[in-house]
This record gives sequence, C-alpha cells and structure tokens, in this order.
Amino acid sequence: MSPGRRQDPVDAAPPPSAAEETAQEEVAELAADLRRVLLVSSRVLRARTASDDVSASQYSVLAYLQRTGPSTPGTLADFEHVSPPVMTRLLGRLQAAGFVDRVAHPGDGRQVQVTLTTIGEEVVVRGRAERDAWLRSRIEAAGPAQQESLRAATELLRDTLFSSPD
Repeated sequence: MSPGRRQDPVDAAPPPSAAEETAQEEVAELAADLRRVLLVSSRVLRARTASDDVSASQYSVLAYLQRTGPSTPGTLADFEHVSPPVMTRLLGRLQAAGFVDRVAHPGDGRQVQVTLTTIGEEVVVRGRAERDAWLRSRIEAAGPAQQESLRAATELLRDTLFSSPD
C-alpha cells in the first residue's frame, strides 16, 4: 500500500477460515431446505382448504376477510399478489356463490368494500376445521417422541422466524 493511503476496511478483514466457510455453507443449505419444507407445507395446507365450492386462492381471500374484516379489492389484490383484474374476477365468482358482498365504501364513494357473508364465514370455519383435522391426524400418527420433536420445532420456528422484526 502506498504511503498516505488508508486501507479499506473490507480489505482489512481476514478471509474466512475453512471452518467458517463450511459453517456458512451448512447454514445456506439449511435455509434452502427449510424454505422448501415451509413452501410445500403451505401448499399442502392450502390444498386441504380447497374444495368443489372454493379454490385455494378463493379460500385465502375469504380467510383474509374473516381475519381482518371488510377490505377493498385493491388491498385484497395486493395481499394475494395478483393484478386488480384477476381479483375482480375472483371476487365476482365469490359474490355469485354468495360468499362475499360488495358495497360502497363508507369513506370513499369511488371505492368498493368487500365483506364476508354468513355463508362465506361458514366456508372459512369449515375449511379451517378440515385442515386442522387433517393436520391433527398426521400428528397423532407420529409417535410420542416425534410429537415432542414437532412441539419443540414449532416453538423454535416461531422464535426464529417471528420474534425479531425484519
């Protein structure tokens, strides 16, 4: 390095040791494996709520409305990561089936507010009960040691994934 020139802090850091590189690779592999397991698990559970009456995406909209209350189509489209026209078609099917109502937004007459009907509420409750029953049956089929491992893993996942803000 030439005199009078400062060393860049990035250059000053020693290269990772072989053990550190191995640890980083193992964490990367674990993250990829966990991501796959979580995604597949989510898909399996979503499929358990789909029926002849509602698709998984329709159920997701109904469950969102049940959790949060009335919403706008734009908010629902953002939540489902779909375009507004796609959400409009989805809401049209849900309304035709009697699961949601669309009414004028109380604060902005230019907007529509989507609300869950009593029938839509029943679909959500029934879907959750079916999903929970399926999951319970899978857990009951596991032995006591596996159930305890699942309990510990659930707590660990909750602490790892949800306890600190991103």
